[in-house]
Amino acid sequence: AIYYEPSRLSAQYDYESMEYTPEISAALDIYAEESTTTNEDGFILQIYSESKRIKGVLADLFNNNLDINTNLPMWTRNTCKYGDNFVYLKLDPEKGVVGCQQLPTIEIERHEVGVTAKITVDITQEKEENKKALHFTWKNRNMEFQSWEIAHFRLLGDDRKLPYGTSMLEKARRIWKQLLLSEDAMLIYRTSRAPERRMFKVFVGNMNDDDVEAYVNRVANKFKREQVVDSKTGNVDMRFNQMAVDQDYFIPVRDPAAPDPITTLPGAQNLSEIADIEYIQKKMLAALRIPKAFLGFEEVVGDGKNLALMDIRFARTINKIQKSLIQELNKVALIHLYLLGMEDELNNFTLSLTNPSSQSDLLKIEMWKEKITLYKDATSDQSQLGILPVSHTWA
Repeated sequence: AIYYEPSRLSAQYDYESMEYTPEISAALDIYAEESTTTNEDGFILQIYSESKRIKGVLADLFNNNLDINTNLPMWTRNTCKYGDNFVYLKLDPEKGVVGCQQLPTIEIERHEVGVTAKITVDITQEKEENKKALHFTWKNRNMEFQSWEIAHFRLLGDDRKLPYGTSMLEKARRIWKQLLLSEDAMLIYRTSRAPERRMFKVFVGNMNDDDVEAYVNRVANKFKREQVVDSKTGNVDMRFNQMAVDQDYFIPVRDPAAPDPITTLPGAQNLSEIADIEYIQKKMLAALRIPKAFLGFEEVVGDGKNLALMDIRFARTINKIQKSLIQELNKVALIHLYLLGMEDELNNFTLSLTNPSSQSDLLKIEMWKEKITLYKDATSDQSQLGILPVSHTWA
């Protein structure tokens, strides 16, 4: 934490800037969309409970009080972007959690025992640090929140960043800066080298060397500038002639037989050479863990199937994000039930998000099909002699 805390702010500002790169913005949208897909009933969050009352209470909490269908995609996107997302819970002693408010991630700090406070050897000592072992502070407003007032969504991935989460963009930070520099260099090259230029050979004959430069400049000005007299003031304005290019070359020549008095010099020849930029781009997409085709770089693939369905590795990434969301939504549900006086029912529910990948389900179905086919073959009388290969019990 001592190592990470000073650099946390600069990392947050990097993530804010990375948002303006279309590939990264699209990647964050994909994370949020895939993590919060709806089920066949149109709900993002599924609530299971043996008690109808608990199920009804939690459905009212998430669908009405917290408006989870609208808020959860935004919370997910924020969590993937910063690694953390802080939501203030509006609590009522009798009604439980009655609403929520998004807090600015950059300004909220999380304080834990062992990170910002001393660990006391004697745990029986009643010290102030022990009473509020976990709390949150909002520096700019000089406010402090208890652990049950804040829902802290975080992606745990790097122990060096604890007690904060790790952004999905963390691995792409350095590559993103290199990509920006490369793209800027490419654009500068194109704007400075792309135009064609012309080389004008000015015949100077046997003119004195000292007079050549002035003579060539006078000829160049005739090409490049035209005199405009202001009728009101009488001032002469050497206005730039739009028909000429300012970067043409005027070369004095002494040979009257010099060929081609005007030569066209070609512009930038290797404008299509962007292999270095594509290389850096590939590295950035590898850090984001999203196939290139889904960010619009290649032809559309997949017949409209979602990404998690096509790529089982990406599905694991989405499942990791969903676990982090469920962990904090469970905490919100426990606080709500506790405030409503349902301490006995705190373990009587399960929350889950829709798994966007049907790949694992398809693999299970395939396995069961193979098992049933094998069972049929093992217990059927192929030879019509009434002798089965194995018994039904063994099969």
